[in-house]
Amino acid sequence: MKHLYWMVILTVILTSCNLDAVTPTATPLSAPKTDTPQPVSPTPTLVPIETLLAQDTPTAIPIATSRVILASPNDQPVNCRFGPDISYAVVGALIVGRQAEVIGKSIDVTWWYVRNPSDPSTNCWLSADFVAIVGNVEALPVVSPPEIGVTNIQVQVDPVAMNVGCDAFPQTVSVTAQITANGPTIITWKWETSAADVFAEEILLFESEGTKEARTILTLWSANDYWVNLHVLIPNDRSEGANFKVTCVP
Repeated sequence: MKHLYWMVILTVILTSCNLDAVTPTATPLSAPKTDTPQPVSPTPTLVPIETLLAQDTPTAIPIATSRVILASPNDQPVNCRFGPDISYAVVGALIVGRQAEVIGKSIDVTWWYVRNPSDPSTNCWLSADFVAIVGNVEALPVVSPPEIGVTNIQVQVDPVAMNVGCDAFPQTVSVTAQITANGPTIITWKWETSAADVFAEEILLFESEGTKEARTILTLWSANDYWVNLHVLIPNDRSEGANFKVTCVP
């Protein structure tokens, strides 16, 4: 019986020792994480030189080229006329080695309207058959032919002065006029005098530009200071004249 008692005691002691040996060790808890982001220093990325050279570079925008349209002679000087036809007066010339700015064209594109190479303050026409053009002529405006008219009148009286006997009247003088037109036209004109002579209107045909002559004889009935005019009525109003004198000698 005693033997059994000590066996129980020994078993209890051994069991106590085993319980102490398997008791788990508490694992320390890690520090709680916060939501505050931690600053991170970025590390620069090195770009190879080949990559830099391969990147697109801005393309330079070219400066707009001049839109001036120029005409130059093919191989010889070219007349520059008042209108788009050979019947118009020559008012300038484009010589070899020079250029003229083109600013218009005829409706059938057979003539170019340019700044007069002989006088840039005026304009004139070049035949398309005799000049070469550089530039875009499509955008050029169509220019109508100019109005044709009388551009010059010169009147001369013969004689411009005369001394005659006071009883030697009537006397006559000869009057000549040079009439210049810048193109084909029909002009209507008449003589006018300080003596109030009445003259009928007359017509003169110009088939092309040029100068034509008109004549008349004036009859004078007394001594006086006279004038005589040639007055163009159509296509433009223009008048030019000359003075002359008749003196009475007793």
